[in-house]
Amino acid sequence: MKKILIVGVGSIGRRHIENFSNFFSEIDIAEINKERISKACNDFNINQSFEDYTIALESNNYDAVAITAPPFMHLPVAKVAVSKNCHVFIEKPLGMSVTGWNEISDICKENNLINYVSFHHRHIPYVKRLKEILDSGKYGKVLNANMRWGSYLPDWHPWEDYRSFYMAKKEQGGGALLDESHGIDLIRYLIGEPKRVAAFVGNVSDLEITSDDVAFLTMELENGSYVQINFDLLSRYPRVSLEIVLSDGSIYMDRVDHVLRIYDAKLKEWREESWSKEEFMSAYQVQAKHFFDCISNNAKSLTDIADGIKTQRVIDMSFKSSETNSFQQIRV
Repeated sequence: MKKILIVGVGSIGRRHIENFSNFFSEIDIAEINKERISKACNDFNINQSFEDYTIALESNNYDAVAITAPPFMHLPVAKVAVSKNCHVFIEKPLGMSVTGWNEISDICKENNLINYVSFHHRHIPYVKRLKEILDSGKYGKVLNANMRWGSYLPDWHPWEDYRSFYMAKKEQGGGALLDESHGIDLIRYLIGEPKRVAAFVGNVSDLEITSDDVAFLTMELENGSYVQINFDLLSRYPRVSLEIVLSDGSIYMDRVDHVLRIYDAKLKEWREESWSKEEFMSAYQVQAKHFFDCISNNAKSLTDIADGIKTQRVIDMSFKSSETNSFQQIRV
């Protein structure tokens, strides 16, 4: 029997409840919002609910803790969870900065605790397929890439005022750069580790938020290729895409239409591979199983805290680059 505590039951927390219920026999929740607790208990088979995660962890023995609260809560919850010898699942981004996370990673290593950061895009079928194509070398080496990652924040949760959503609040870890950092993780996973970054991070729209609504990143990777990323919270039509230019072709991934478009320079022709929305959404379930397999079947965590720190460092240096108007080296 495996028991998990899920801390934070907003929209992403609810999604994880649904997925983890297929693998964990008991699910407890901790949430400061009483309405969210009530709704979760009505909608799911919840064992116990708490308004304070520390009380939950003091009064119960858990195999794992899923940290799905806003980013400013990630580190404090993780500290308590690992002190109670719990495996940890952490929603992305890792936290507000890299500060404190090496210590958590070390504790996990010392106590053989599974730790996983939820960059679930690595589990999307066509991301795996893209990784396979790139690793094969069929179209040569990567020369450069452009990523576009945008949507309109007020459309995210139409049932609530976007101004009350943590995404609107800088102090809680909202904003385009932190939340859309899936894109940074994908660049690292698919193409290579960033060496230095120049960034603009700020606000250009009329949205009533204190977090950033736009982030432009230009990166040089360790392998010599160049990448540009445009994150924003103000695109009225959602766009999530990645174009990779290779020495013998190009590949375009569209996460809205769920397709890969591949150009073979030698044959001078395009071909397309496509997937369904259901296959795209399956990544959450695959991720839940992966975390459970890490705990129960000795699988290796695909994105542990040590890996998450590498993405977090790019985020930190992007903020610093914007503040100082300078290129920043990304120290690993």
